[in-house]
Amino acid sequence: MVTMDASKMTSKTSSLKALILKAWRERWTDIQWGINIKTILPRGVSGDLYNLADCILQQAMVGCGANQLVISYLKHSLASHIVSYAAVLQRIAKFDSYHKPYCVLSLLEFLESFIDNVTCRSKMEEEILANAVSSIILWLLQVYHYSLSKYPSSNPIQSQELLEKSTSLLNSIVSSDFLLAMFYLAKQNDPEEYAEVTKKCQEITGFMMMNTQFKAPLTIHDTLQKICNMVIDKIAPLNNKPDTVSYCLQALVAVNVLANPSADVQQLSNQLIIIQRIKCFSLSRLYCELIRACFISLNDASKDALKQALWAAFTFLKVPQIIQCIHNMSGTLSKEGDYSVEVVEAFEKLLQSTPLLDVVDARNSCNSVISLLEPLVKLNLVSESHLSYFNQKREVKDLKLQKLEPTGLQGPVPTFITRAEPTLAGILKTMGGDFHKILDSLYSMLCQIVGGTTLDTILAVATVEGKLKLFVSRLIKFNEFALVAASEKGAPQSRAYIFDITFLILCSIVQEYGANVVLEENGDSFFDKWVRDFMPQKGAYKCPNQILQKCEQQLVDIFIHHLNDFEFKNTNLKPHDLCMNVSGVMKEVLFAWEQGSLSTADVKRMLDSMRQKMASLAVCGSVWLCSYINVVHQDAIVKPMNMVQQLANPPNEVELSQSDNFKERAVLMCSIIRKMQYDVHPPTVPKTKSITLSHCIVSSQPILEQLHTVWDDIKTRGYLHIDATHIVQSVLNTAGPVWFVTNLIKETLKFRHQEDLDRSVDIILAIFHLDIEKCTEALLQHVLPQYLYNAKLIEELVEPQSTVLAKLCVYCIFAALEQSMTTKTLGSRKRRHDDSDDLDAITSSKLRRLNDNSSDSSVYHSQTQSSTGIIIKEPLQSSLDMLFQTFSQLAGKNGQVTPQTQFILQFLIFIIQCGQDRAQLILQKMPSEIVPVLVKALPDSFTVGIILRLYDLTTPYGRKDAARDLCLLRNMRLRPE
Repeated sequence: MVTMDASKMTSKTSSLKALILKAWRERWTDIQWGINIKTILPRGVSGDLYNLADCILQQAMVGCGANQLVISYLKHSLASHIVSYAAVLQRIAKFDSYHKPYCVLSLLEFLESFIDNVTCRSKMEEEILANAVSSIILWLLQVYHYSLSKYPSSNPIQSQELLEKSTSLLNSIVSSDFLLAMFYLAKQNDPEEYAEVTKKCQEITGFMMMNTQFKAPLTIHDTLQKICNMVIDKIAPLNNKPDTVSYCLQALVAVNVLANPSADVQQLSNQLIIIQRIKCFSLSRLYCELIRACFISLNDASKDALKQALWAAFTFLKVPQIIQCIHNMSGTLSKEGDYSVEVVEAFEKLLQSTPLLDVVDARNSCNSVISLLEPLVKLNLVSESHLSYFNQKREVKDLKLQKLEPTGLQGPVPTFITRAEPTLAGILKTMGGDFHKILDSLYSMLCQIVGGTTLDTILAVATVEGKLKLFVSRLIKFNEFALVAASEKGAPQSRAYIFDITFLILCSIVQEYGANVVLEENGDSFFDKWVRDFMPQKGAYKCPNQILQKCEQQLVDIFIHHLNDFEFKNTNLKPHDLCMNVSGVMKEVLFAWEQGSLSTADVKRMLDSMRQKMASLAVCGSVWLCSYINVVHQDAIVKPMNMVQQLANPPNEVELSQSDNFKERAVLMCSIIRKMQYDVHPPTVPKTKSITLSHCIVSSQPILEQLHTVWDDIKTRGYLHIDATHIVQSVLNTAGPVWFVTNLIKETLKFRHQEDLDRSVDIILAIFHLDIEKCTEALLQHVLPQYLYNAKLIEELVEPQSTVLAKLCVYCIFAALEQSMTTKTLGSRKRRHDDSDDLDAITSSKLRRLNDNSSDSSVYHSQTQSSTGIIIKEPLQSSLDMLFQTFSQLAGKNGQVTPQTQFILQFLIFIIQCGQDRAQLILQKMPSEIVPVLVKALPDSFTVGIILRLYDLTTPYGRKDAARDLCLLRNMRLRPE
């Protein structure tokens, strides 16, 4: 803004007033006025600096009626850019002589002549136009109110004309998206003036209801309502359309149950709400998709008892809790308050998936809909009448269903789950008591649950209810007690068997879920130490020589002596000594066999004798053998592999008859050893068949072929099979997120049809949830820049691939943001923040205080915290910094349109569509110069609704930038073709 000396300004204003008087006295035409005004105001100097509009209108409104000649000078000044629209609007709004009806009428007619062309032509005007629009609306309402109060006592015809013209002008303003947007900015800028506006609207409404003689124009009620209800979704809706088909939830639930089956209900609910937000789903649609997703995966799991138990527990125990959690956050109750409206609607939609329900009912020997509804009735989300209604609908179908041969769990699956709940509670309670009194009875119970499929079901229930770690900790205590009892002099062999079965159960759990999930970080029990020193984790084996260093040669010699003398069963060696030293025995036996000192029959006899003593010895011995196989040459693995195979063979009749409950222990023993064996020597699997072993991280297939195998399976099925999730996790762990994301994006962009692209994006988003923060970082910092900068890859950024890639980036950003917030919340319960985190927080708060006093909008956009107080954490923060820096370089200049320009626009649009109330948290990192460049390049792609949502309008900087871009878009639209 130009700074003028006050004396010069007064002098210039006096000259302008004198010129207006001279023009009126000499009856200049508007052309003459235009010529002479230039003698006072040089080219490029605005009359707003000297209140030219104010001076002209003061002169025009001196008498009872407006001086039309003087008003014509203002019209000419407005048309020739000497005064701004904002200044004229503000000056008209100051006129408060409502008792001069002819003056008011002239001002209304003058306003009508230019209201449809209001815009701004300078940076100075951008800052005041919004307030000017608000002022003129308030003035029009005051004119309407004054005219209404005088109707019909004064001249009724004149009052009617004033009422109609003010109504027409108000309609014109609220019908213009630009002026309405400016009014919305003014509301944010000056809430007090907006309160005056709404108060005046209420007064007018009340007056019209009282004045029965006056027939108000039909449109005035709608106009007043619109002015009073200035909500962004009302004045500038985005018209988001929900996806007709969703492939995201099934894959997301499959990945979640694989990666974190014990996840907190709140954490899962937050993830689902993010999906609901970015997909624009209704709550009933979200519930329906969640249940369908679980049923699809439950059907996939029906051939494996452990997987079937886990999925059944998740579906029938955890899903009702998730639905209740989401309902408490955003659901609605019926008028009577006895059921959730959205849950009932969800089941109505679910019944349309008849083929899926039929096959799930058949494979699980149950009425799956009713099995899920029953816990929802207990949670007061569904009423008893609804239960009867849905039961009646499915009962007819169930009677006609021809049950398939049961696989996995035998019998009604939900019944297993409901029975397992009290069983688990009983076991936990029992193991929390005095072990002296319950030693033998607890051993019998453990043997009983290991013998069938009960252990799988109990573990599944413990997992989804978050009690697995408690179960393991109490089992470890029992194992420790059994170890002490078995080590006492003269202790019966049965004590060793108690240690044996608890050790095997613990090994099986650790192998399935991972030590970091179920064990305490620095546990000091024998089992904790053994796992840390010996047991392989997710295919990562310990060094065989380091394992041997834990052995005592004296005990190894005694161990081998007993094996050779057929007296091993009666040895007095303690169980933990046997477990710690069996590795040395395996080495001696293997080397003796390789050198010919032992025959094959001798080795077989020794191994059989050892596992008969305790099945856990076979597991401990196999650990060293597999570690050894993992490091030796291919030619040297035959004999150690044969030893592992012998230890993993099912027990024969002699073994079963000679040992107490050996069959139950052997089931676990064989399973544990077989999984370790497959890790070091994977079975050859045809390309068409997926590896179904959850523990298997190694494959003989090249890693790219593994990924292609999964991807081909997804294309064939149309969804992510739960077996494929294991391979995907293995590929991610092996190759890392950058390779993983790069190749999944390549596969996605090969599609050409919109349906295939949408399905691919949904499934990839779910797959990325294996490690959403690292995958998002790889996508934004490594993969996306390749497509934006690389001349060869940029050819891929065509429609619809460009839009789909932008959508995936946005989905991942919001998912990673949610994950970082959840992780922060959970982590804060367990540990104190690092000093570096505290330092970051202090630094960012100092930055915010500095920014509050700064007028530079580019500094404002470098803030890291939104008005909600949520801070974007690393690595997402640096990824967004880098991304927006890239955008500012590639957005294009001088209206140039490139593939990058279109991509950036779609990215920003998806941010505001998917992010809704959290969009500003991401967009605060955006440099303010990006949007004007995009508006110049692609004006037809922008709306005022998009621009209003791109900025944080609670801050002065955000309102300033929004006004600038709205005016730019307005001028682009008003340009002649």
